[in-house]
Amino acid sequence: MACSLFGGPCLRPGCLWPCPAPDGGRIDPVGAGVNIQTRRKVMTLILFSTTDLEGHRGLEFAQLLISIERNVRNGADVRLYVLLQNCASAKLAKLRKWVPPYCRLTAVAGRCSLSTARNRLIAAALAEAVPDNDDVIGFPDDDCWYPDHVGTSLADTFATLPDLDVLICRVKRQPDDEPIEAEEVRQAAVREVVRLTTSNSMFVRGSVFLRVGEFDPDLGVGTVNGGGEDTDYAIRALLAAGRAGMVNRPLIAHPEPDQASAAKYYRGALIVLARHAGRRPALMFEFLRKLLVGGYFVLRRKLSPRLLLGAFSAAGRNFLSDASQPLHLGSKAFR
Repeated sequence: MACSLFGGPCLRPGCLWPCPAPDGGRIDPVGAGVNIQTRRKVMTLILFSTTDLEGHRGLEFAQLLISIERNVRNGADVRLYVLLQNCASAKLAKLRKWVPPYCRLTAVAGRCSLSTARNRLIAAALAEAVPDNDDVIGFPDDDCWYPDHVGTSLADTFATLPDLDVLICRVKRQPDDEPIEAEEVRQAAVREVVRLTTSNSMFVRGSVFLRVGEFDPDLGVGTVNGGGEDTDYAIRALLAAGRAGMVNRPLIAHPEPDQASAAKYYRGALIVLARHAGRRPALMFEFLRKLLVGGYFVLRRKLSPRLLLGAFSAAGRNFLSDASQPLHLGSKAFR
């Protein structure tokens, strides 16, 4: 049955609906029995997510929250920032009474783009406390979820590999739950960062997060460019990182990228590659390859010629340009 607040399985104590556990039982109210103050100090996993309360992802978002709670119960030190869209102030006040101590809720009455939502959450996090250099930052979508031990596994991996600044992985609807072994973290190739990385499959060390800055508000779902914000952030993180690592197996639950989604977000991705093409030869190769991919999409009727020409035009205006790069978190705009 649906919860009257989130539209998915209920997560609050005292609710009429039970919270279903993956094993068919019932989990306790979120946050109950968790003493964050007395837990051994570990790297904090700081997560930023947003959802539309009038959208169709209530069940998926509830599953994400349940999965994060299970990670907390398994020892992960988590700080979760959530922006609720289409959420009135009265509903926000009601929800804040029920969230666990590691969750910070904020809201907007209407809709905003994904990049804008994340940037609001980043600003809220910085206003509360600047992340430690060794904290781990992630940006889960509202339709992904985490295996039970991925939080502690990520913290252990970043602690074991002090030169690791960015970690990317694969995603799958049913991911692996085996701990990450330090030996399986290899250097990420530029092509993997460009072609595989989404917000769900990317984790960055706090020091790099502070250097990279905010998401580009001109990119992403809810903007005219429709996508590319994850790729842009991943490339900037790669360029700022001492070492970017790759785990070549699915660690996070999310539908795998396909040609349909690649065509849908083609314009934004091409703009991003045009901007960064001059930074490394491998990025120039990815840009030229993306131009050819656009032609392939047209031939396969996944992209119209009009949209392809529009993407080419937008990419041309942004070629080798840093004019629209986001502000860094140390700038006055964030103080």
